[in-house]
Amino acid sequence: MTDINDLKTRAGLLLFRQLPEEYRFLDGPGPDAPPGEPGDLEAYLHGFGHLLDLIRGTTEQSYADAFGDPIDFPHQDIETNLEIQTWLLPYLADLVGAELLAPDPAQRNDELSNTVGWYKTKGTLGNADSIADTISGTETVTIEGWRRVLLTPRMKLPPFTAPKAARGDGDPLGASAMPLGTPDLRKANRAIVDPSGANPLYRLAFPTRDADGLPGAADVLYWKPRAYEGAPCFPNAYDDTSVRTPDLRNPADPAVGPHPRRLLLHVRPPYGFFEPGLRRVTLPATPNPLGFDLSGTGQFQEFGPEEVLKALGDPVGSDGDLLTPAPDKIVIDGDLAIPGEVMASFRDLLFLGRVEVVSNPAQPTRLKLSRSAVGRLVIGLPGDTPSVEADDCLFDEILSPSGFARLVHCTVMGETHLERVWASDCVFAGDLIDVICGGPKTCVRYSRIADVGALPGCDLGRNPHIVTDDPNFVRLWFDDPALAGCNLRSARYGEPGAGVLDLTTLPRIAAGAENGGEMGAYNHRFYSAGMAAVARKLVDFLPLGQDVSIRFDPHLARRPAAVA
Repeated sequence: MTDINDLKTRAGLLLFRQLPEEYRFLDGPGPDAPPGEPGDLEAYLHGFGHLLDLIRGTTEQSYADAFGDPIDFPHQDIETNLEIQTWLLPYLADLVGAELLAPDPAQRNDELSNTVGWYKTKGTLGNADSIADTISGTETVTIEGWRRVLLTPRMKLPPFTAPKAARGDGDPLGASAMPLGTPDLRKANRAIVDPSGANPLYRLAFPTRDADGLPGAADVLYWKPRAYEGAPCFPNAYDDTSVRTPDLRNPADPAVGPHPRRLLLHVRPPYGFFEPGLRRVTLPATPNPLGFDLSGTGQFQEFGPEEVLKALGDPVGSDGDLLTPAPDKIVIDGDLAIPGEVMASFRDLLFLGRVEVVSNPAQPTRLKLSRSAVGRLVIGLPGDTPSVEADDCLFDEILSPSGFARLVHCTVMGETHLERVWASDCVFAGDLIDVICGGPKTCVRYSRIADVGALPGCDLGRNPHIVTDDPNFVRLWFDDPALAGCNLRSARYGEPGAGVLDLTTLPRIAAGAENGGEMGAYNHRFYSAGMAAVARKLVDFLPLGQDVSIRFDPHLARRPAAVA
């Protein structure tokens, strides 16, 4: 049923208010009309209002299409932010001679807006840092390689030419602007918070979320080395200021060291689905915790964060909307069973427990997943079509020896037990077990599997680009009580960084998907493609002969220490 308020228009209300008061008084709705229904004259004016609102919207969008930044159009009681249409960005970029390389459409507006400023500061360290932050969409620290290269001391160069008072500690060869190479083992060097910092090169922004899981303003702080000439607490991290001999290896290796003609780019590892601060809810131990419609309508029931929070009892207003806006994604504890008569579609839901799909031959496709995660997926008996269809999803394991699933851009961190599978652009980190291959029953294409022998009799013509290389996942620091401290390891399912590919992953996986992006659940996040775009973009802005080495630095995911 159409809401009466949806039939009203802004232009129609303005026209109605211009009428004499007598006309508006006589145009009231009839006695049997539902509440809020307009009179005949007001409804007639709203007919014109629909056309006038469309003309106004077209005019405003045409104006916004001329600018890279969002435009605010203050309406009667709201402010509408309009952005240039995505398909017009290349045309506007061509006017300023810019080549947009950011693979993420959300970053292209910022890339276009900064183009002129980048060309004005071309060749500077701040320019390279700004490009890396914008194209990658995350926090980066840029270091000039020559500052980390050991120099042969000469009498006509510092520290010998520096004043005695500037050498520090009364040592004739103490701290100076040009260290001699040997760290002072009496001091420990690491990044600490600089309360008075203002240098943008030492600025770190940490994303935040409030108690309801809604994204908030970034927490910005500045850092500084605790002891520039001291021994590094974390060698090769972004805060390591010690010097070394030049590293002549290939700069494409993320573990490569400094070189006078090399830019070292430290990047905060992506958190993936399970970023810190997400709202976490628990499913009650009831047969139907999400309130599925059990009438068997044959239509998919849509469930996102808002629908789940409503089902779990979050307060709603008189209009049926949540009093507190729903976050972009939520974490769900507990197990969930999809009843046999229900067809459900989940998006932006992160299940830590088990999701079971009960068999129903009359409705073969039972569950659709989009940008979601499931700890353990259990599927009923297979049919002629997949029981589960998943796009851009992360799984810990799939345990359905007789199940049938279609997986596109998915990552399975553990074992996959399926009878039949249609998979494209996926990463199966664990083993494929008991999969029936041959003929049209199973097709795995553009994917990583542990062993080609898991698909016996497979026709590689039907299953192109199958690779068996290791999918190296990012490593982060985690507080493990069993180890009595922090541990640098790959993230487990449900932890930040779960399933995210490291830059040490071979291109056959990191750029092996059919669309040229990375295989797995984060193809739509453009993690690997974004790092490649940063390297290509910097080629035009670095001095001649300079190369760039990019690596994920897990220390950037932790806040610097606060030292008095």
